[in-house]
Amino acid sequence: MHRLIALAVLLCVACGDKTDPPTHASDAGTEGPATLIVHSDWWDFVAGLGDMQGITVLLGDGSRFRQPLGRDGIARFHDAAITGPQDITVVMVGDGKVWASTTLNVEGTEVWVRSGFGLLGGGFPGSRQATLAGRVTNLSGRPAQVRVVGKGFAGVTNTQGDGTFIIEVWGETAGEVALFVTDNPQQVSAVGLLRDIAVGEGRTTSGLVIPLDHPVDQRLPVEVTNLQPYGALSSVTATFSLGSEYLFTTSTVGATPIEVPAMARTPPFDTVDVRLSATAGSDERIASGRVVANAPLFAKGVTSLALPAPVTLTSPSPGTKAAPGSGPRSGLTLRWSADPAVHSVTIRMIPQQAPELDWYVTAPATVGSFSPFILPAEVSPLRELGAGRYFVQWSSRSLGMGHGYQDLYKEAPSVFEPDSWSSNTYGYSVLQD
Repeated sequence: MHRLIALAVLLCVACGDKTDPPTHASDAGTEGPATLIVHSDWWDFVAGLGDMQGITVLLGDGSRFRQPLGRDGIARFHDAAITGPQDITVVMVGDGKVWASTTLNVEGTEVWVRSGFGLLGGGFPGSRQATLAGRVTNLSGRPAQVRVVGKGFAGVTNTQGDGTFIIEVWGETAGEVALFVTDNPQQVSAVGLLRDIAVGEGRTTSGLVIPLDHPVDQRLPVEVTNLQPYGALSSVTATFSLGSEYLFTTSTVGATPIEVPAMARTPPFDTVDVRLSATAGSDERIASGRVVANAPLFAKGVTSLALPAPVTLTSPSPGTKAAPGSGPRSGLTLRWSADPAVHSVTIRMIPQQAPELDWYVTAPATVGSFSPFILPAEVSPLRELGAGRYFVQWSSRSLGMGHGYQDLYKEAPSVFEPDSWSSNTYGYSVLQD
């Protein structure tokens, strides 16, 4: 479990002692335009590796094509022989530890291979675009939270005892925002919204009035099916968003019949999107793991949501911490099977002893297998997975209808659609010589 804690640290700490990556001589010429450009954010997630010796991008097994990942997050390849889908491995070398992250079957001449850890976030973006002042009405005797909602904008404050507020809007450019009000961010029971407020150039707008006039007093019925593989339903959550921007969530725990709290979708909440998320199982449930499935939440009637079939890892065989599974170290092939609707499967092999070579692989579910290869000696001092105990994690992701595996590698990050879902399972396995 300490490996999970280490992973969590990676999400919160960026390495502050980064050095320029070494320059590997390319086996191909460097004249003319690049035939393949790889973007990656791995420089943002190297905490825990100590003094970095560099990050290298390999095509295939790296025996012919490899390039350093610049501090700008870009590796450029120049060779006319690089055509068609590529298997791309990013190798990060630190003090006594190496990460190898392989992504299979990536198409395109310019691709974005992300770490999968997401954005770190933090801080208000840009400069102060506006100061907004006004009053929240219909308060119930306690301060309310007022928050700026708008793509690329931020700002938050609490009302005074009389309901008045002053809030600064931060962003890169001028535009329009909404102000969202909630009586209690931890357990929402009433909300309010004021839309279409122009901001920019540090302007000041006063006299805004936001009624806290939408109680979260509705109970919308939900039916979750295909629960059997996961054992039990953990929770059902409704996420309310204005466009792509988050507003708030409500949730319920317990067995069927399930009802989730909601408010009337009357103006100004008539354009709000509501996504239902059902969580079942648990990460350490070896046979099935944990799944989070999504669907649009109907404003009336019953919302039905069918859970996908679990992802199965067959090699190495997984087990519990007390009774780990096993697999051969030499000639190891990772094998899995997944629901046909899955867009990607990720397997993580994390050793529980030194020296540490962690290996991640992300692939289309249809591929079904991957054989870790021997890393080039010029790239990494640790070249292959060692014998011993491993923490093994296997997860899947479906982006929703209208999307596919290659959408994961475009410049604009893929957004989870209302019918998207993901799963996660972990266990332990011992690789033996």
